[in-house]
Amino acid sequence: MGGNQEREGDPSDTRPYLCLPYWTAPLTPGGRWDDGAQRPLDTTAVTSWLCDAVHAGPYTPGQPLEVSVDVRNAGGGNSTAMATVVVYWADPTVGFAKPTFLAATVVPVPPSRTTPAMTRTPTMRGTIPASAPAHVCLLVAVSHPQDRAGTVCDPVGDRHWAQRNLTATPVAPGAPALLPMMVANPLAEDGSFTLVVRRTDGLRARQVAAETGTVPGDGALLLRLLDADGAQVGRGGRSVYLELGLGPRDERRFSLLVEVVEELAPGTSLGLEAELFEQSGERVVGSLGMALVGRVE
Repeated sequence: MGGNQEREGDPSDTRPYLCLPYWTAPLTPGGRWDDGAQRPLDTTAVTSWLCDAVHAGPYTPGQPLEVSVDVRNAGGGNSTAMATVVVYWADPTVGFAKPTFLAATVVPVPPSRTTPAMTRTPTMRGTIPASAPAHVCLLVAVSHPQDRAGTVCDPVGDRHWAQRNLTATPVAPGAPALLPMMVANPLAEDGSFTLVVRRTDGLRARQVAAETGTVPGDGALLLRLLDADGAQVGRGGRSVYLELGLGPRDERRFSLLVEVVEELAPGTSLGLEAELFEQSGERVVGSLGMALVGRVE
């Protein structure tokens, strides 16, 4: 998967070592912040669908969207790298197969071996069509001729890729929520996968609340996954579990039907997380965050 390279620690290697950092504070006492070496991401500790390096302004379909991105260069040289940063968008999706180009820029990124410095790109602007959903996913890649991004859209396994992939849906009292989503095979070959959807808690619940301007809510959820014809697939309940096969860069549409057991108060939110696992290695190849927000009457 992806184009990640393990660091060899050779001081004579002066190539850039670029990444889009997912965290800027140590995950454990005595740890370090993200320099790209820890890939694939430990998805039990890192929220893979919400990279802090991707900054997006307010989004309205049909109107220009502003995006800036933080880039780090942990390479061994002394030269500034001219890195290319490309931003894509997609409908809410678990895994990226065919994202759409939004904007691109070039940014000088000096090496940051001794200090965990980042460089922020200039603001990029692009317009997503008015026909797009009210919430979209952003995917970003950083590359350099001596440190290229992999050809697979792999924000979990490749340090050159990152995503901001959280959707929010208002929930009316007593009404279920229907969340459309795409599930995509990012690989260039057939794949067997397991899709898991479950409630978030702890840090992820707080992140969802912070992103939606709410506070974490209480209450159980009942989940069902529906195919394009509206028929239930997989196993539902407090979580969803579905095994599926997908062809190269194949996409399949589903809808997640969510019943909130207790009324969701206005100003509160409940978070969900969908992850797509590659069955052969149990590795996450796609993820999506979803927020249910209590509707203010």
